[in-house]
Amino acid sequence: MKSLSLLTHLRLYFCLSFGEIMYRSLIVTIFCYCVFAAPLQAADKEGKFAVKGAGKRDCSSFVQAADDKSTDYYLYGGWLEGYISSYNAFQTQNYDSTPWQTTELLLTLLKRHCVSHPKVKFLSAVNGLLKTLYPIRLERENKLIKISVNGADTYFYEDILLRAKERLHNLGYITDEVTADFDEGDIHAFEKYQNDIGLSVTGVPDQNTLLSLFLKKVK
Repeated sequence: MKSLSLLTHLRLYFCLSFGEIMYRSLIVTIFCYCVFAAPLQAADKEGKFAVKGAGKRDCSSFVQAADDKSTDYYLYGGWLEGYISSYNAFQTQNYDSTPWQTTELLLTLLKRHCVSHPKVKFLSAVNGLLKTLYPIRLERENKLIKISVNGADTYFYEDILLRAKERLHNLGYITDEVTADFDEGDIHAFEKYQNDIGLSVTGVPDQNTLLSLFLKKVK
């Protein structure tokens, strides 16, 4: 389930500063290709390589951009999406390293880390987050399951939906056999879990609910 708000901001800024965005996007694309496409040639003999764009900035700069909600903040988001796409393409046994997390959520988690580590490079913070998320990645292509609740449709990878329901099953909120189907009993199970831990009661595995189920220990 991915939000379009960031994409909308990027499009608006694209119109305002086409040349600058194209230049930075080109740098991100070339950087990601060089880092992942040819691993034997991606660095010197000591394993070092030049970092371009947002990745070479300090965390403090990212935090400032996030606080100001400046155009640079959305450029960080664009850089992050490009980097993750390349990461997905060239990591083994990995289809999607962020199969349910929106870009906004990832930026929020990065800001939380960067506030405590202002001198760390943004690239290092991103790599640290991806390393944390790697064990719960989606290893293979997965079909999307549509969930319709209160007139709203949302889509989830089948494996992610199964994992979320298995967590609820282990916690005692679901007592029946766990399947990829999503029925009234599942809606009530998510509603009860959300209510018990103080989340907005939506009845679906939304971002905050999945964050609670999968990433409680992320700092």
